Amino acid sequence: MERREFMAAAGAAAFLASSGEAFAEKGAMSMHPPMFKTLQEDCGHCVATANDCLRHCIGMLAMKDYSMTGCINTAYQVVAACGALQALAAVNSPAVPAFARATAEICAACQKECEKYPDVAECKACAASCKACSEECRRISA
Repeated sequence: MERREFMAAAGAAAFLASSGEAFAEKGAMSMHPPMFKTLQEDCGHCVATANDCLRHCIGMLAMKDYSMTGCINTAYQVVAACGALQALAAVNSPAVPAFARATAEICAACQKECEKYPDVAECKACAASCKACSEECRRISA
């Protein structure tokens, strides 16, 4: 292949790739928009902060400090519930409102437990995230 042919082929490939992505994004968004985008994002953030909280609490257990066992329990439940709800929200599942109702209670319990430790950055972040997620869950399930 000569240089001129190579450059033409490379240019054509780049054009097709970029126009294909633009078409796919526009086509996918207009055909199947996310119904629960904010909920999906809030659940993802809640999972991340609850995992941070779990890491801290497990570190405390390793130091023989058992004062945060309640936090471990509620943070674990948040990771499980919000992870599942995030997956359901991502596919616009009709089960989202019912599952969101239960998840709101789990997040509220975690928020309450984490608020007992306002000086622990991980717990403070988890409580704030759980509060936002719980509010969005309640809005969706209403």
